[in-house]
Amino acid sequence: MNTFTILLLATAVVSCIARPSDMPNWLGTFTLDDSCNQAECCCLAEQATISKIRDTQLLITANVAGAPCREQLNGSTTISVALPIPQDKGGYQITANFLGTNNRFTLNSDSQYIANVNIQFPKCSGSAQRAVSNWIGTFNVDDSCNQNECCCLSERVTITKISDTQLLVSARAVGQTCPSELNGSVEIPIPMPQDKNGFQTTVDFLGSMNRFTLTYDNQYIANANLQSPKCSGMARRA
Repeated sequence: MNTFTILLLATAVVSCIARPSDMPNWLGTFTLDDSCNQAECCCLAEQATISKIRDTQLLITANVAGAPCREQLNGSTTISVALPIPQDKGGYQITANFLGTNNRFTLNSDSQYIANVNIQFPKCSGSAQRAVSNWIGTFNVDDSCNQNECCCLSERVTITKISDTQLLVSARAVGQTCPSELNGSVEIPIPMPQDKNGFQTTVDFLGSMNRFTLTYDNQYIANANLQSPKCSGMARRA
């Protein structure tokens, strides 16, 4: 067997092995478009989150909106629906009963978009794009943190990336409980957020446990101080 033949065989073998990046990834949070007709359909709205509940099932959790939802869902504005793990088209497609009608869900090749075709009522179809977290930038901090009892971030906070695993939070710090050594400012590294598909992290920050949550449109960060709620706050992208 000559070298050329060996190379051809090796190429064929490699091409038959599915790399992780080529595998469908349905899991995550997706932002929905407004193409579903809410006047006539019960539509998924705003965001939908897909999680894995077992090796054979996914769970779709989402907001819903539309005139028929009141009767169909007894007034509920959210749904949690289990679906089988998709098997059609190499795992990129599934046809299933969803909210009472047959729907075909198709994930695109890079797992960034989901197209939903309602087979019985096409006007109830829609699509969704994967929501990707972006913590980096400058945010204006509100005044809800109680400076008389807390050490609070103030005015503006800037978040930069210092490595693939860490962010750096830089801000002014004011309040009665701020240590003197801070000298009015902080630069605190925190791990790259991993919770809620990258939209949330819980860390020790200025001496207490804080949960930081980025909204799915990447415009707001909510900070919940888990030990001292009066020291919580909010920031909006500048």
